[in-house]
Amino acid sequence: MKTLWTGTLRKMRADAAEPVAYRLADGWHDPAARAEDHPLNPYLGAPVELRFTGEINCTACGRKTKKTFNQGFCFPCSQSRAEADICIVRPELCHHGEAENPCRDEDFAQSQCFQPHYLYCSLTSGVKVGITRAPNIPSRWIDQGAVAAVPVALLPGRREVGIVEKRLSDEGFADKTHWTRMLKGDPPSDSDLTGAVDRVVARLLEWGVEPLSELERVEQRFVYPVRQYPTKVKSFNLDKDPLVAGELQGIKGQYLLLDGGVINLRKFSGYRVEFRA
Repeated sequence: MKTLWTGTLRKMRADAAEPVAYRLADGWHDPAARAEDHPLNPYLGAPVELRFTGEINCTACGRKTKKTFNQGFCFPCSQSRAEADICIVRPELCHHGEAENPCRDEDFAQSQCFQPHYLYCSLTSGVKVGITRAPNIPSRWIDQGAVAAVPVALLPGRREVGIVEKRLSDEGFADKTHWTRMLKGDPPSDSDLTGAVDRVVARLLEWGVEPLSELERVEQRFVYPVRQYPTKVKSFNLDKDPLVAGELQGIKGQYLLLDGGVINLRKFSGYRVEFRA
């Protein structure tokens, strides 16, 4: 095999083509020193290898580290950077304005958090609700392996939309993807995305939250480059075995599906690897 790409892992870039077009992307902290993106779809059905070189670098500062936190950060960055704060995964816990626990980065808050966010319903392993900024549509849905998604409401900021998402979750609406189910194929045929959207809209109206108009609630659908889904999901772990090898049978979400197992590339952000085929 020939080494075709060397870089520091981060989440794959994905274009909403049919099927979705994936590329390896370099997560090195200095954009000027990153390797060019490398397309992955052409290797479907071919033997490939991903070899971990043993080097791990923080994707924020470049510091060498033995393990990463929050998908690519060294420990100091995980404790200081706004992108790694608890409110990123639980926006209802936003602490902006608290004197004893101030925001880690005011510029980040204004450019990322205090921006309009969508509440959406998507179909991944089943129907779920989620939130994202407008620039992340549709990449956010593709990253989660959604086969369909519908924007439901637009709120002024991350905290506001996070509170609504939490209320929906407390009422029984799923807000997470069961990744093993997602990787075994399409969601169950009885998954009712339209019905879920209608139920969420009804709740929003009850709570005084204005949903998008019916014309704005446009469903997007996605087809993934998968030749064969695994019947049993087994994960590769670069910390235990530096070589991931096999026939590339598909790509979905942030996972490579090989005949011997699957690997979540985003999970290993910061790991320097060689891609061979």
